[in-house]
Amino acid sequence: MLAMKLQWILCFVFAAAAFGCKDLKDQQLNAYVGDSQTKVVYKNVGKNTTIVPESRRVFFKSQSEATDQGYTPNNVAGDTSGSSEE
Repeated sequence: MLAMKLQWILCFVFAAAAFGCKDLKDQQLNAYVGDSQTKVVYKNVGKNTTIVPESRRVFFKSQSEATDQGYTPNNVAGDTSGSSEE
C-alpha cells in the first residue's frame, strides 16, 4: 500500500515538473506579448500574460523584434520592458 502511494506521488511530481518546464520554455521563447490592435508590447510575465486578450496576442522573442514591427513598449507596474531589453 505504501509503495503504491509513493508511486503515485512520484508520478505526480514528475508530471508537474515536466509540464512546468514546458510552460517556462514557452514563456522564454515568447518573452514579449503584443496587442495587435493597440500595437503595444508588454513583457510576458506575471499579470502581463493576461493583459492582452487572447485573440489579439502576438508573441516576440525580444523587445527589439517587437519595436521593429511597429510595436511600442509599455511600462506596467513591476515591468521594466520599456526601459531595457533582457
